[in-house]
Amino acid sequence: MPLSSMVEMIQNAPLTGELVERSTRRERLVMRGASRIGRAVVTSAMARRENMPLLVIVPTLEEAARWLSLLELMGWKSTHLYPTSEGSPYELFDQTNEITWGQLQVLSEIIVNKKDQNRAIVATERSLQPHLPSPSDLENKCHIISKRNELGIDQLSKILTTLGYKREVTIDQEGKWSRRGDIVDIYPVSSELPVRLEFFGDELVKIKEFDPTTQRSLDVIDEICITPTAFSPIIAEMLRHNLPNELDCFLEDDSIEELLEGGTPDGMRRLLGLVCEKPSSLIDYIDNNTCVVIDERSQCLAHSRQWLDHVNEHVNEVIKDLKISNKECVNKWSSSLHVDLEQPLSDLIRFKGFDSAELNERDNRSNQFDLSARSVNIIPNQFGKIAEQIKDNQKNKLSMWLLSAQPSRAVSLLEEHDCHARFIPNNLDKQSINDVLAQNVPVALKHSANNELEGFALPAWKIVLITDKEFFGQQS
Repeated sequence: MPLSSMVEMIQNAPLTGELVERSTRRERLVMRGASRIGRAVVTSAMARRENMPLLVIVPTLEEAARWLSLLELMGWKSTHLYPTSEGSPYELFDQTNEITWGQLQVLSEIIVNKKDQNRAIVATERSLQPHLPSPSDLENKCHIISKRNELGIDQLSKILTTLGYKREVTIDQEGKWSRRGDIVDIYPVSSELPVRLEFFGDELVKIKEFDPTTQRSLDVIDEICITPTAFSPIIAEMLRHNLPNELDCFLEDDSIEELLEGGTPDGMRRLLGLVCEKPSSLIDYIDNNTCVVIDERSQCLAHSRQWLDHVNEHVNEVIKDLKISNKECVNKWSSSLHVDLEQPLSDLIRFKGFDSAELNERDNRSNQFDLSARSVNIIPNQFGKIAEQIKDNQKNKLSMWLLSAQPSRAVSLLEEHDCHARFIPNNLDKQSINDVLAQNVPVALKHSANNELEGFALPAWKIVLITDKEFFGQQS
């Protein structure tokens, strides 16, 4: 989180307060004219100023991954990517486990830590489509296990079976559990690591994470949230309680038999619309006090239209093969899991937030702000010219951040050209960083992760960032 000090400086600026006020107006604020990293810095600063969690909606998963890597630099306590599928929601088979487990990881984090205001989530426009059971239906199936619970091993084993976990001798992947005497190992699908529960009789005395490869114990934790292994068991239970008359048109006889016997046949998720009056989206899970940012709205809409064309074509083909006499039933089912994106986007008016885009293209909206960011035009490895540009910025009282995998080397090369900067080893030492900046001296910070970073200037906040791309012609 090397840029957390920059975010804090921007969030405390008067201009940021004005933009936050404009983001609450009836006409949604549009901010344009900055690269992705510039938008990420300003976005984080505005959300942190209001002490609000952040949700950024982007056009594609590739963009989501880029945004996530940038937000990880901004000082957020936790950052999450909410994965989505490109396929039709009416496919016979459910989406891959990796997508489902990634969604459950984010949703369980929201459910368990409802009051966490220091969380950033990035998702594609697909997350706004109806594809989830209601928050209450999922929450009722989540079990928070802690040492405070009076939970015996036998009761725990029944819960795990109900949630779809399979018992194995040893566990090495999500969705499995095992027991050895008074020790129960579980690999929750919503967690990065498996957990080991140590019992003394029926009393749970310790919970700790462990490495599934070496079996070595790691951190002791207070509690763990065990979610279902998928959304399908929830939908299957809802179907058993409210069997649609036309179910035999969607499932083969053996699948219906499996369902009625308490099992979960394949393809349950496509039937969500049969038992749920209005399937939910990610928006239904987040707190109303969330800053929701739509990045590149026009691209989100274009990508969504392509997906909707594919879905409509697919669902029409499926309907031809279904022998359904109840047209009301098929109409409800075939329109339950996709909507025109304009509808959920218009519903976002209840959240604070804004739109952002790289290109500064004017439209009819009056509530717009030009970030006026610019790239740092520096030829790499020419430290004499880099030093001169830094000194020019100092004369204009601009705050300078130097972000490098080799900060000591960068500082030394600049000093050879009579340009003094100071390396702060601890990125979280904000007091030292602010003291250096207050002396009109560039501050150098270390960053070695492989992010697509490039320098930028935000004249409105008098801030400049220079990275390894400018110093050495490479990415940090």
